[in-house]
Amino acid sequence: MIMELKDVVGFANATKSLLDANGVAVKLYNTVIADPWETATFVPQIAAVNAMSGTDTLIELNAGDTKLRNGYMNNEQSILTDLEFKIKVCRTAGTITDSVASFGLGAFRKSINTHDIGAFHLAYNATMLRIAAGGNTAALNTAGFVGADITSITTNHNLAWNMSTTQITLKTQIHTLSVSNQAIVKTLLKTCAQVIGSIQAYAAKNKNKDLMKKATAVAILGTVTPKQAVEPVDRNIEPNQGICWLKNPVARDLNQLTLLTAGGSATVCRVPTPTSPAVGGTPLVFNTMLSVKKADIPGSGNCIKITNTGAKKIKVRTFRVKG
Repeated sequence: MIMELKDVVGFANATKSLLDANGVAVKLYNTVIADPWETATFVPQIAAVNAMSGTDTLIELNAGDTKLRNGYMNNEQSILTDLEFKIKVCRTAGTITDSVASFGLGAFRKSINTHDIGAFHLAYNATMLRIAAGGNTAALNTAGFVGADITSITTNHNLAWNMSTTQITLKTQIHTLSVSNQAIVKTLLKTCAQVIGSIQAYAAKNKNKDLMKKATAVAILGTVTPKQAVEPVDRNIEPNQGICWLKNPVARDLNQLTLLTAGGSATVCRVPTPTSPAVGGTPLVFNTMLSVKKADIPGSGNCIKITNTGAKKIKVRTFRVKG
């Protein structure tokens, strides 16, 4: 199953909705995901990917503006040094249990060093989400990294970001993301798999076939990704030639055929094989749709054949409406 970045949050939210709809029973079945796991783990992971997949587009800056923007980015370095020190203080005190690496400071610093504004924006979002997670903000405040310090990270980010963007276009394939951003997405997808597996196992144990069908990655993704609309197809047919338009037509489906070539002539019939000659058939009238079911098409066999009975090349619009 291939998933694009734009569909990940929708997929995760749909997975969460399926869990919520069956939450009490499923969480009793698998206590690993019992409350408060959902709000403490699953929801923040969804938020992290959602923040990463913004839609701002980078714009070109002149040399002077670039220098000013880079200065705002550089201002973050001293703040991040202070933040890292205070995180370590909190970890020593036991008030923060998240790893230092989980705050994404390495990616944040790298984006500043290279003045990569897109990576800078993503790294900022990841760091701020980790600061806000659980009791991290309160712990940092106690350690001396207070609200004004946290606000200064945002202030410098916004000054740099707003200069460089009107709105970043993210690469849509997950595998094209940076390693750190791939990790954020893959962590969420792994959690989704854990939830889906729990629901699937619970449904199997209780012989709930309907829930078993719903609790698959393919089924859940199908609820959030737009399906390609079926459109009519125009077929070109040479003079005195025929084409097998449809094999094994379904009896309840409507077959819609329209001759689009003025002065042309054609018929439609059923034949046993694509190479079988047309016998008789219903004439197609220019610019008039013929809408018929299999049984209403003259002939025998499971191949609907359209034949150009005239001396000029014709175009026939074909469409099948599922019954």
